[in-house]
Amino acid sequence: MKKFGVLAAVGVLFAATPAFAQTVGTCPRGGGANQPPPVRVLFELGSAQLRASEKSTIVQAAATAKARQVSAICLIGHTDKLGDKSFNEKLARSRSQAVAAQMIRDGVPANHIYIVADPEAFGNMSLGKEDASVTDRKVTIFFSR
Repeated sequence: MKKFGVLAAVGVLFAATPAFAQTVGTCPRGGGANQPPPVRVLFELGSAQLRASEKSTIVQAAATAKARQVSAICLIGHTDKLGDKSFNEKLARSRSQAVAAQMIRDGVPANHIYIVADPEAFGNMSLGKEDASVTDRKVTIFFSR
């Protein structure tokens, strides 16, 4: 009986885990006049920790998803071009996972969330500049039906 309880708990955890898309192309994205516009959640340099100031953005995105009956939410994690590429890949995914966890806490069904890492995609960093653009350190939330 104890084994069944452990298996049930593991099953619940997997059911609550967001879908993990492999590439941006496999992630459902919205568009058109009837879809909510994309939302950006910004992060500190080298961090996947949600800023207190960004939590309200995620709460509003979750509320929008529920109100508009969105069935797929694509969370694309990004990084700037500073640092090691493999570190940035992990960081981009961790940022998406942090946003997904908050959205799930805010009532979005986990099976509606797709997580993608797209590190170093934009690179707004100016040549020769030591710090990168703050806008590259983000998760972009796309809504789709």
